[in-house]
Amino acid sequence: MVRSRAALTTTAVTAVAELLGVDATAVCTDAQFTDLGLNSTQLARLTARLEDAMGVEVSLTAMYDYPDIDRLVEYLAMR
Repeated sequence: MVRSRAALTTTAVTAVAELLGVDATAVCTDAQFTDLGLNSTQLARLTARLEDAMGVEVSLTAMYDYPDIDRLVEYLAMR
């Protein structure tokens, strides 16, 4: 499955915004997930949402190895 960075970014921004209860325009893609206000439970939920939306496995470890949307998208786009 080919995944464009733009589509992955949109999916991730939307998922983070939904978890935080904010508008997607308020989500900065280069801010760390913890700085955005996501706790470990929300990060686990985020992995599940991303897996469902993207059709690719996203480990909880990846959320810490690639701690912001930009870095995570870069990683996922190469998989």
